[in-house]
Amino acid sequence: PGKRGGHRELQFGVQPVALEPGRVAACPLASCHGEHREQRGPQGVVRNGRGGAGPGAAGHPDSKLPRSEYGGGRQSSGVEEDFLKRYKQEQAKVQEELFQVVTREREAATKHRSVSVKRGEGSVDQEKQKSTQLARELESREAELSRRDTFCKEQLGRIERKNVEMYKLSSQQFHEAASKMEGTIKPRRIEPVCSGLQAQILRCYRDHLQEVLLCSDLVKAYQHCVSAAHKG
Repeated sequence: PGKRGGHRELQFGVQPVALEPGRVAACPLASCHGEHREQRGPQGVVRNGRGGAGPGAAGHPDSKLPRSEYGGGRQSSGVEEDFLKRYKQEQAKVQEELFQVVTREREAATKHRSVSVKRGEGSVDQEKQKSTQLARELESREAELSRRDTFCKEQLGRIERKNVEMYKLSSQQFHEAASKMEGTIKPRRIEPVCSGLQAQILRCYRDHLQEVLLCSDLVKAYQHCVSAAHKG
């Protein structure tokens, strides 16, 4: 039987080893068929490859091999759990980053919208303020023009009243001066000089239009009369 087992081991190279209920794993020939190969019988008694069994066989170091194989299954399941845990953590981290990005974009869009709305409201408010300011400036200018118009009218009325007073005073002074001069200067009576000779000369010219030399004697007489009147 030992040779058969050895022949089978050399032929197949591996032997199935029970790790967990329902699981079978293959192991190399060197690990499963050493100098002290162990097998578990129906009663759970550990037997070595030489067919010997005894009290000390249970405490042999090779008797712990199935337990180490069973612990390896636990270790592999622990690695899978760690991997799954890290995967979930990475997935949660990515979802958190995506959530933060979406939140930032949403906040930026909201801020941009609010800034645009405020800017629009600000432009409307500026237009209202500008219109109000222009209306106030127009009212101020109209009030200033009205004040200047009133001032000019007052000055013009004052000047007109002053001119009227000056005219009255000047007229009164003139009449007073004229009356005074009339009282001091005596008028002279003026009578025509040599009026008879003057009438004769005019009649002679009318009668002798073509012979005016005929009136020369009258002219000489008129000149002597005028000279005598000035001297007298």
